[in-house]
Amino acid sequence: MAENFQHQYLHLYPDRKPLLLFPLNECGVRKFVSTTLRPTTTAHYKLHTWQGCASFVSDFLSLEPLDPPTELPSRLFSSSSVLLSQKANTFEFSSLLCSLLLGVNYDAYCVSGYATREKCLQDQSLQPCPLLDTEDKRERSDTSDQEQMVKKYTVRRPRELRSRFLLQQEEKEKQEAEAALALKQKLQEESECQRPADPLQGLRVHCWVLVRSGSRGVQENFFIDPLTGTSSPTDSADFLGVECIWNHQNYFVNMQDCSAGCTNMVFDLEDLNLWEPLLFGATSRKKLIPDVLETKESVLDQDHEKQPRVFEMPRSWVSNISLSKDWKKLYPAGRKVTLYKKAKLEKFSPCVNADGLVTRLTTYKDPNYSEVATVKEWYKYRSDSLEEKEINQLENITSERFRPGRSLHLLSHRWKSLSSGMEREMEFSCGRSDDLVRTVLSPREMLQFFDGREDFLYYKQVCFDEFDPSRNL
Repeated sequence: MAENFQHQYLHLYPDRKPLLLFPLNECGVRKFVSTTLRPTTTAHYKLHTWQGCASFVSDFLSLEPLDPPTELPSRLFSSSSVLLSQKANTFEFSSLLCSLLLGVNYDAYCVSGYATREKCLQDQSLQPCPLLDTEDKRERSDTSDQEQMVKKYTVRRPRELRSRFLLQQEEKEKQEAEAALALKQKLQEESECQRPADPLQGLRVHCWVLVRSGSRGVQENFFIDPLTGTSSPTDSADFLGVECIWNHQNYFVNMQDCSAGCTNMVFDLEDLNLWEPLLFGATSRKKLIPDVLETKESVLDQDHEKQPRVFEMPRSWVSNISLSKDWKKLYPAGRKVTLYKKAKLEKFSPCVNADGLVTRLTTYKDPNYSEVATVKEWYKYRSDSLEEKEINQLENITSERFRPGRSLHLLSHRWKSLSSGMEREMEFSCGRSDDLVRTVLSPREMLQFFDGREDFLYYKQVCFDEFDPSRNL
């Protein structure tokens, strides 16, 4: 049936490329693509949401780019085979992700189409690192909380008797200067990151996942790129066209114009003017419950007329998709490196590094990754309770954060190298017997801050003098 469908499709639409219908599997046998999907539910709680499934697939597998990049693959391996090798092309990425999403009741489909060069090659060097955004938000929230505490207990300054109009003019000039500076920096960054035009723009074949609304609380349709694990709206400019989509129940050919990309596409699979199904009458997720009720009523009615036979999708030929015992290694060879805009993110499987390092984020001053600005590292399972370490090479500052349980109740340690010596700042939890919460140590003095002492001591300053051997002690 699939071969006949392919012949009719090529006869009716000779200008369109052939569809991916029955590629060879790992055994050299042709299998229909819908039967390569096997809805799978795992016991791992992280794989019960689309975010967890997408993150796992993008981290666990390494990409084998299509060769040539403008042609469909001749082979499509099963997800169980892909999990063993941890190598996959973009279609095998999507098959595994779609199988996991279908297993947790998402209305998911594999999408065969065209995308930009960066999407097809898993290139994120023009995108800001998402971990940087998370850290910036956390630092801003901590700073705002500290400012609120300071404002709450400080004496208000007397009102300045200045012209409100002049203040508004100064603020306006300041905003204009900031906007001009931001625009200049943006143009400079764009010129630095500008790349030559892609000669294969619009021709690069790619496969991704569509999640339709209606299941698991999904309000709107959206795309998931299995190579990066990120979601995008269906009108994203990174996706340039759709040839067909499929799940484990049916296969649909797109009949809509994609000259403007996916901007105006409608994913109503019940509309035969927009989507041509391979199996007519096959049960869709929207019609599943009404069809079950109708079937029960027809069974009770002995005089009902016989309905014409409807072809059903064969069961999946793929063996049970089970994650191996060493799935916690996650990354192929225990390490994954991703280049972002002026940043490099390294992820390590737990217990691979002897020092407990699991994540390292390196930021650079230039887009060529030649001059390091900061290095931030995250650790797990360390006996000294170290969780985070940040090295600012521009200001020569090193900061460490510890989880509760560190000796002396130390929470953070920050030091800076100076020409006159070392400057240190330490913060402690409230479990110390002396109620010490903060210490600032410099070559000339030591400041200690206390909280909640019975003797009301809250501040201590110790000044150091230079050693003079001629002085009689």
